[in-house]
Amino acid sequence: MAKLLIQGGIVVTPLEDRVTDIWTDGALVGGLGTCDSANVDRVIDAGGCYVTPGLVDLQVNGGPPCDFWSEPGLEEVAEFSKELLHRGVTTILPTLITGDIEQTKRTRDFLSQKCGAGVVEQAIDGMVRMPGIHLEGPFLSPARPGVHPPQHLQPLELAIVQQLVDESVKLITLAPELDPSGQCIEWLQSKGVKVALGHSNATFAEAGAAFDRGVDLMTHTFNALPPLHHREPGAVGAALLDRRVTCCMICDGLHLSPAAAALIERCKGVDSTILVTDIAKVGTSQGGLVGASIYLCEAVRNCVQWGISSFSDAIKMASYNPANTLGLSNQLGVLRPGAVADMVVWDTKTLAIRHVIFNGKLATGASQAARA
Repeated sequence: MAKLLIQGGIVVTPLEDRVTDIWTDGALVGGLGTCDSANVDRVIDAGGCYVTPGLVDLQVNGGPPCDFWSEPGLEEVAEFSKELLHRGVTTILPTLITGDIEQTKRTRDFLSQKCGAGVVEQAIDGMVRMPGIHLEGPFLSPARPGVHPPQHLQPLELAIVQQLVDESVKLITLAPELDPSGQCIEWLQSKGVKVALGHSNATFAEAGAAFDRGVDLMTHTFNALPPLHHREPGAVGAALLDRRVTCCMICDGLHLSPAAAALIERCKGVDSTILVTDIAKVGTSQGGLVGASIYLCEAVRNCVQWGISSFSDAIKMASYNPANTLGLSNQLGVLRPGAVADMVVWDTKTLAIRHVIFNGKLATGASQAARA
């Protein structure tokens, strides 16, 4: 098997940071330690650089080359995959928002052709890894739709859920107060679907009931949710206080101010915070929250520059934690022998991306990644 040696970098794992060599064995990490460069096919000098796992984004609506909100084609997804890789993002959940049910099913079926296989096999055809689909809607609160078309919102009824959810769907954002009996949430969990609270008008008590039923993730915390109030802390207050719940946050300075992002991280701790982008083809619009315009590498840098976390902790929130919430942390978001060989090489001073290794192969060099 072809071997690629990344030499002399500061390797960042969920457990430690240390200066060491790391090498690939085909599509997997072969080992960490001292490696004889004579036994490898290519050497990358990572002196003065961090070496981290590839970034994992749970909420990706699209980008300039591609729109998951419509019906993208294969060429669009491939072009967007290249852009993501340049930014160090190696795994995503393509995210479908509320829309016409038949169109949503068509897009789901198209994307499912690239989802659901083994994690290594998902790297075929030059596509970024897509271990599953995130359905953001249509089971959302009419009081908190955000940009979701209100005419396409659906009641949280099992028959409609079963129309939309197949084995390719790994995460669904919904308003749990629409399911007071918990029947739909129970069915989703029985199918292995992670349920996140989002676009919800749930009270503190209703959110707590959902958490008791096993909902343990909050989509873009603070956004499209009732504001935190001292007499009714609402769903956000419930999530910040509940140790079982992990909070996702968009660190672009618009969806959240640096202080609000710091509040989330301070309340939840690094282990229960996930960085997402909610990136969309339309991006933000005249200061409105239509969708984000940043990539996950920028969210990492913002966390460091805003003083919210160390670089290592920001990487954990952008790689290991999202992989772990999907049950994939044995292969993704870690750097250890046998894990998938997705790695990002960052300049330690500027946090610019120098190289991206995807599936054990060099995907980008310094010239391509400089814009990241």
